[in-house]
Amino acid sequence: MQGRKAFLAVFMVVGFAMKIVAEFVHEICGHGLFVLLFGGEITGLYISVLWPYKLSYIGWSLPSGVTPVQKAWVYGGGVVASLSVSFLAQIFLLVKKKIRWHFALTLFWLAFWTFVNSTGYFLIGGLKPFGDVDELIKLGALTRLLSFAIGLTIFVLGFVALSWILRKMLMEVFPIKVASLGLVFFWLIIPVLIVVMLANPERELQAAYLPLTFIPASLSFFMEYFSVLSKQEAGTNPDNIAEE
Repeated sequence: MQGRKAFLAVFMVVGFAMKIVAEFVHEICGHGLFVLLFGGEITGLYISVLWPYKLSYIGWSLPSGVTPVQKAWVYGGGVVASLSVSFLAQIFLLVKKKIRWHFALTLFWLAFWTFVNSTGYFLIGGLKPFGDVDELIKLGALTRLLSFAIGLTIFVLGFVALSWILRKMLMEVFPIKVASLGLVFFWLIIPVLIVVMLANPERELQAAYLPLTFIPASLSFFMEYFSVLSKQEAGTNPDNIAEE
């Protein structure tokens, strides 16, 4: 079994590295792929190490004959690629029984960041359209309500899957109670990301939405409490010991 300090160190380092990789997936494998597919040319690329404070972007030039549908695929290609990578990684981690922990952590973080990237676009774009979602709405491929509904549906599915995957990994290193609490604290990364976004005045995101970002951590707490922590408390309570 890997040491706890080594696990936490790798967890943090890989988490940051995969955040940058997820940006490449969104920009190059998403937007860039569809630009080239429709005969366009990539004119520039910027990957932000400071995401989400500052967004990454890719520049492109498309032929004059590109249709609105093709433009929609170009603008939506980022979230399509990110979601594809995220759910493929999640399915692999859910199905595969034996995986080296270094590889499992790498896939988990890649799945998480590509998941957050996509659902963030849909959910925040549904509240205040920006970036790719704003362009898709202008093209008529999305509405604000549809964007938010898609984001919420995907987030629920990914939240459950990623929680199960991370809990399993943490339980291989820490006691079950610590693993459950660690999972709850992990989901506090969502409000942290939003605070980072709010720090950039160019984003024009309303602080009134911040309380909503604590829902994943709160939901995780109730799930862990009723499925794990409450059972642990019952198991250590002498009054709950059945007589033989």
